Amino acid sequence: MQGCGRVAGLFARRGRSGRSALSGLWLGALVAGQLAMSGAAAAQPVQAFPSKPVRIVVPYPAGGATDVLARAIAEPLGKQWQRPIVVENKPGASGMIGADAVAKAAPDGHTALLTITTLVQAPSLYAKAPVDPVRDFVPVSELGTTSLVLAVHQSVPASTLAEFIALVRAAPGKYSYGSFGTGSSGHLYGEIFKESARLDMTHVSYKGEAAELNDLLGGQVPAAIISVMGAKPHVASGRLRALAVTGPARAPQLPGVPTFAEAGIGGMESMGWFGLLLPAATPRQIVDKYAADVNRILATPALRGRMGEMGVVLSGSTPDAFAQTVQSDYARWGKVIRTRNIRFD
Repeated sequence: MQGCGRVAGLFARRGRSGRSALSGLWLGALVAGQLAMSGAAAAQPVQAFPSKPVRIVVPYPAGGATDVLARAIAEPLGKQWQRPIVVENKPGASGMIGADAVAKAAPDGHTALLTITTLVQAPSLYAKAPVDPVRDFVPVSELGTTSLVLAVHQSVPASTLAEFIALVRAAPGKYSYGSFGTGSSGHLYGEIFKESARLDMTHVSYKGEAAELNDLLGGQVPAAIISVMGAKPHVASGRLRALAVTGPARAPQLPGVPTFAEAGIGGMESMGWFGLLLPAATPRQIVDKYAADVNRILATPALRGRMGEMGVVLSGSTPDAFAQTVQSDYARWGKVIRTRNIRFD
């Protein structure tokens, strides 16, 4: 009560100027309090994370390398975080269905996307893509990389990439190459190869690598761009001949096969990647926690060996480094798709 009297006296003595001064003090205290409260609110979800089960969405069917990697990460991460981590497969539309579900999820870290390079390729293939890989996600870490290989049937009279290029140039339109789907990495790399080497070849699209590999082994298609691990046993048996691999360095699974760059063909140096992303606006503290904890798991020798058998070289990266990869690959693949007029609709 005495305090109230002193405040009333202050107003009485100072009049309007006193009220202004006191109002300023009160406003400053209010703003400071609000900032403190907002800071506490912003920190709260980070400190509490994870506060419930975590969902990792894989936008492809179960059983593939993407699914295997997601489950291999989910188990130890769940033990570390002491929360259930559920891997949910949401395939369809070249990974866009699963990606869209994650983009629309709450940005609190409890829903993540584990996907591949198709994330930055597919949006350019659709007139109305549901997601933008740069705008709608926060990259966490590049988990691993993989290469593709140009392989030919044993009956094709070419032992090197240079010999194959000369063969195709001598007979424009005669030769074709297969890929595991329209708009797939195999298709896009094939179009870059055709353009760089100035070749007239027909693209043959398959619904998955199994069908593509079956026709390549049978000689129905003379050449195809397939996964390194898909090609490896058949190269060893002599049924296929591996001519060149994508990427900046030779694939450890096929060390005797040169890169396209070594063989004189540019534009094939990029790697296919596996990556982990979160919805846009996810707090940076959560992003960093994901990156640090997941990268420790990726360094596990047993996991590196297991994924290596599937043709995936585990890496791990910072969120900023992976963000640069996503941005640059999105721009580069978009240009390839527009230039070659490759569309799904």
